[in-house]
Amino acid sequence: MDVSMNYAAMESSSRAYRNMRDLLGASTAGMDDVDSSAVPQDALRDRLSDLHDSWGSGIDKLAEFSEGAGKAVDTALDAFRSFDTDMAASFEGDGGSA
Repeated sequence: MDVSMNYAAMESSSRAYRNMRDLLGASTAGMDDVDSSAVPQDALRDRLSDLHDSWGSGIDKLAEFSEGAGKAVDTALDAFRSFDTDMAASFEGDGGSA
């Protein structure tokens, strides 16, 4: 049996998922700082506020899910490493014959 795992790729995926909240948060951070007087039309200002609220809520959910995905990748990575270590130890115990 030949099994291989690209640990570097899994570690990269895990980091990407765990950093997603910062990346997503940065996309909406500027909206919080905009003065409402920058948009003089009431209807447009209200629509932009609604967009910010719904976008922010969606971003928070996406960030939450990405953090969960990062933890799942970490768990899988730990399991593969443990399997790798256990398999190596079992081959050493029987003299390396397969």
